Amino acid sequence: MPGSTQGFEPATADQIAALAKPHGGLHALPRVYHEFLETMGASTGSLRLTFGTTSISALLEDREESQRERPDARRYLKFTMGDEDEYNTTGRRDTDDFFELFRPTPDGRDAAIIRIHEEDLIRGKGKAEHPFPTFSDWLRTLIISRVVFGAEPKEQTRYYDLESKPDAPAKAYEFLTRLGFSLTELGASSTVTPLEHAGYGAISLINAPTASIPSTGLRLRARDKAQQRILEEVISDHEEELSGG
Repeated sequence: MPGSTQGFEPATADQIAALAKPHGGLHALPRVYHEFLETMGASTGSLRLTFGTTSISALLEDREESQRERPDARRYLKFTMGDEDEYNTTGRRDTDDFFELFRPTPDGRDAAIIRIHEEDLIRGKGKAEHPFPTFSDWLRTLIISRVVFGAEPKEQTRYYDLESKPDAPAKAYEFLTRLGFSLTELGASSTVTPLEHAGYGAISLINAPTASIPSTGLRLRARDKAQQRILEEVISDHEEELSGG
């Protein structure tokens, strides 16, 4: 959407090198994260991706607390830092997000991610959350959710629960492509698939089941209400097919 990239500021090469150094150098950074830093590592402008921050300057400043114990740098790389608890109920920041560097994707471009308090990760306490399988899935979902689905009026965005049948994501993808939807420049994976329809001015997002949400989800939003109604009627007529039935 116009203006959605306004305010993006890249990290400098020196900042990226400094962030990567404890982890073994630039080659240790997942390539998709390196590209993220080169595009909006200093600032994501008005695009709020987390309740904390992804700013490389904040991550580097946090690193300067030399007396603090850190997670194993060969295994974990922190890419978001949680804010202070707004209601001061825990006395510590919100959870942080980490790459699991020892769990790269087959192509080596990305890696698995977890969400946990840093001190809990160090001490092996608590249970890490898995908000998305990879950084790419996290990023593409949040960009579309904030820029498209979160726009006013929010009620224009429709959500469909397609149940938990294993072939539901593939069925939804096949159905939407027959309607004329196609992949976006954000790319896709087997778990997070954004699609767009130029004619209807519509965006859809297919989310495969996860441990926390055990059913396939489909979100849909068209440019105006008339186009939205047309798509909703078509989907309503084919809900069984979309659910993998």
